[in-house]
Amino acid sequence: EIKISSKDHSPILSISEKLYGRANEIEKLIYAFDRIKDSGVEMVLVAGYSGIGKTRLVNEIHKPIAKQDGYFTSGKFDQYNRDIPYSGFVQAFGNLTRLLLTESQENIDKWKHDILEVLEGNGQVLVDIVPELEMLIGKQKTVLKLGLQETKVRFFHLFIKILNVLASKEHPLVLFVDDLQWADSSSFELLHTLLTNHSINNVLVLGAYRDNEVSPSHPLIMELERLKKEAPKKVNTIILQELDTEQVNQFIADSL
Repeated sequence: EIKISSKDHSPILSISEKLYGRANEIEKLIYAFDRIKDSGVEMVLVAGYSGIGKTRLVNEIHKPIAKQDGYFTSGKFDQYNRDIPYSGFVQAFGNLTRLLLTESQENIDKWKHDILEVLEGNGQVLVDIVPELEMLIGKQKTVLKLGLQETKVRFFHLFIKILNVLASKEHPLVLFVDDLQWADSSSFELLHTLLTNHSINNVLVLGAYRDNEVSPSHPLIMELERLKKEAPKKVNTIILQELDTEQVNQFIADSL
């Protein structure tokens, strides 16, 4: 006696969306998110060669963050745009702005009010770097031009202020920047400022980079060494290793 459809096979190969062999790494990321809900800023780096699944790993915590009313935004550095300052951060904040604009009009009005209040008439400084922000806070008045270093210091100061508005215990913020090996020097300065500033709360910075493309003298590695000395408890690294044969076979078996 043969049960109906017991030997039917689909001609379509359906690949499981489950991520195998990374349970420990996912757990570390979730623990980091849980920590910043009640504390300041922290950074977790995910290192590994191209194609090993760094971005996929980070995206695994997107749903758990959303379930806890957290905000997740991401940006990516480009090897051909290294001359554009803060490009990965700019992309991430542009995406976050678009996310906020999908909320209720009441929330949008509150974001606008709170952001304008802390920027104190200097909103154009951030709009010049993150154009999408203008859709949220409206047209801004021209600001006083400063020297290069003074302009950078002012931007960092305002960036921290808006970060403190957007991140809270009720809505922790996860900021993911991919391909850090291609980041510019100004982005490393901004990263350093964020992780050594004691006023920032409820922010988790996730960074991914190709460890096979950086040497001990690479700007990223030098910045990480600097941060480990100045903010040793705020920087952790997850190194992704290649999955073993047993894990790969399990993935294939569950996909069939």
